[in-house]
Amino acid sequence: QRLQLLLLKLAAYYLTVESRHGRPLCPVAKFHVRNGAEMYRLNFLADRSPKGMRNSCGIMINYRYLLAEIEENYLKYETSGAINVREGVKSWLGK
Repeated sequence: QRLQLLLLKLAAYYLTVESRHGRPLCPVAKFHVRNGAEMYRLNFLADRSPKGMRNSCGIMINYRYLLAEIEENYLKYETSGAINVREGVKSWLGK
């Protein structure tokens, strides 16, 4: 369980804080947030395939597209680099 907590904290940090020129390092994250999604939830051991374990220790993230918020999220990201991050990801940053 301690390893799970550590890995989820690191994943949240990597996805929300680490950046290059104010944009996420992760190309999948960049794609989704650029298209108006919000970072919704982290899932531990969601991809147990060899590739999933090698690439992200099996951690996956859910991106959520809310029709009423897509355009606003897109504009905020394009103008300021701001990403809509929900509690399912944000909560791991404070632990």
